[in-house]
Amino acid sequence: MMERRDVIKLGAGASLTLGLPARALAADTRPVDLWVADSRYPFAGAPMAPALRAFSIDGDVTDLWRDLVDPLWRQPGTGLAGLTGRDALFVLEQLAWSRGRRVVERASYAPETTRLPQLVRWRIAPHHPSTKAHP
Repeated sequence: MMERRDVIKLGAGASLTLGLPARALAADTRPVDLWVADSRYPFAGAPMAPALRAFSIDGDVTDLWRDLVDPLWRQPGTGLAGLTGRDALFVLEQLAWSRGRRVVERASYAPETTRLPQLVRWRIAPHHPSTKAHP
């Protein structure tokens, strides 16, 4: 359960960075196949990148990996982006290595609190020519 102090810290950090959506989107606006939002953070649900689908997690990426990401990453050229806790990104980053993908963009959005890990906006994309989409 989040305490009032944690919500205030998250809100302060988010207002500094999420208040600048043009800068956040300027990095890369190419569509991704899946947007991942961490429901532990109340403001993480709004996609900050154009995506074909959205999926919500609560910090655990097991269902996301089994149901969507693993089948997607068996196809060339698929990528995903999200706004999740650093812990969820760590797991996805490790799984990405096994499928020829890498974290190509990462930005911190809110400080770590006593209850929640740091909030991170990220993008994972193919890094090897054999996993890139063919025109």
